[in-house]
Amino acid sequence: MFDKIKETATSVAEKVVAEPQKAWVSDERTPYLGFEMDENGNVLGKAKGGVHALMLAGSGTGKSRTVLAPAIILWKEGVVFAVSAKGDLAELTAAHRNGGPCYLMDLTGQVDPSEIPADVTHVVSDPCALLVPDATGSTDDSAYDIATLLVQVGAAGLSGGKDSSGDSAFWATLSLGVLACLLQAGAGYPDPETGEWVDGGGINWVLAASRNSSSRDSDEDGTDLFDLDTPSWDTAALRAGLVDSIHADDVEATKNLDPKQVDSVKINLKVATSAWTKRAIRGTGDSVPFTPDMLEQNNATFYMVSPSNGAGASAAVSVIDSVVNHWVLNAARKMPKMLMVLDEMPVIAPWKRLREAVGLLRSYGLTFLVAAQHSTQFTARFGKEEADALLAIFPSILVGVGAIEEDLLKRAAWTIPATERRTESKDSAARNNSSKDRAETAQAAELLPRHTGEGQLLIRGMPGPRVKLVDLKYM
Repeated sequence: MFDKIKETATSVAEKVVAEPQKAWVSDERTPYLGFEMDENGNVLGKAKGGVHALMLAGSGTGKSRTVLAPAIILWKEGVVFAVSAKGDLAELTAAHRNGGPCYLMDLTGQVDPSEIPADVTHVVSDPCALLVPDATGSTDDSAYDIATLLVQVGAAGLSGGKDSSGDSAFWATLSLGVLACLLQAGAGYPDPETGEWVDGGGINWVLAASRNSSSRDSDEDGTDLFDLDTPSWDTAALRAGLVDSIHADDVEATKNLDPKQVDSVKINLKVATSAWTKRAIRGTGDSVPFTPDMLEQNNATFYMVSPSNGAGASAAVSVIDSVVNHWVLNAARKMPKMLMVLDEMPVIAPWKRLREAVGLLRSYGLTFLVAAQHSTQFTARFGKEEADALLAIFPSILVGVGAIEEDLLKRAAWTIPATERRTESKDSAARNNSSKDRAETAQAAELLPRHTGEGQLLIRGMPGPRVKLVDLKYM
């Protein structure tokens, strides 16, 4: 389907679709960002950006059809992980991937199955399935990391995007050990008699257990019965004890607090797991939970559709984080190079580690293509300091129509060396006088795209080429 694109660029030597390359971490491919144009609007070839890219363009300007979808299709011999607020990326690109396994996680329940290829495997988000054992086989650290992530994102969602502080942050922190224990218990446990692994019931069990801090029954002489089934904190501690979890003790310590304090912990557990109260997110009992190792096969593709109102943010972020951690922990095995496309990221997938990923994770085979409507969305979600740092380190930023990015464009225009200008005049005696001054070469407004179908590429903060953005239907 990209023959037409290649035909439009026959005047240049660069091929539009590159030859297949190895998909390992040494691969230096960059995401598709349109076609470079000269001053007269003639196409020169595929634009060259950095290893990571941020696209900023207004709503309805075609980000998906002109950049994100082509980038997914052109990512040959590698893995694609794509997050969007609608099913459009899956609908546009699933049929054009290279024969690897394809997965769809629909957190909205609104994707039309008839628009998706029949061989796509539907999966659900279950944080219990995302626990990753360390070198000793323990999931203690993984459970605590996921618990921290769920508490942070859940609290930010309820507070309009702002992080918790003060007393609420204290109780949120206190709930981490209990939540980590619940996640481990929901993941499963070894049968104490046979040693065989028993499924823990996943997030559905965790939701029920989080509301019940005590359920141990006693026999006639007062001895506690060994209950491994009833959803409760106590059962979670028993299950976690069977895998030598350090978080089992956190349950007992928390239960010994003042009842009002225990209630505060329960509230934070509810906030952290609130996304999974929606059936579309947690799935049914026979749903297939997603695990990061599903993407280890080269040419695998994963689509996640997360609600535009942010209701699925916890589920989306936990999956993103687990996949990134899996790639980092297994880098020595030469994981396939992965393109992570995060559309409307500040709203539907507010992953706080994005700055770390952009700055440090290139060597692990991870390439990020992030899209938003305006840079201020990052400020609203993460705060000004974090947003400024993130924007400053992105190797390439594509500014499209509808994103009036005055600060970014002013900074880029400032990097262009000033030009020297000579002026001449005559004095009252008709003698020639000349002088030199320096003037700015370009103004920020000159860099601002004004037509749909074009964008301004910034390379490491400096002005790059003006690019042509072609709609997918013409490719």
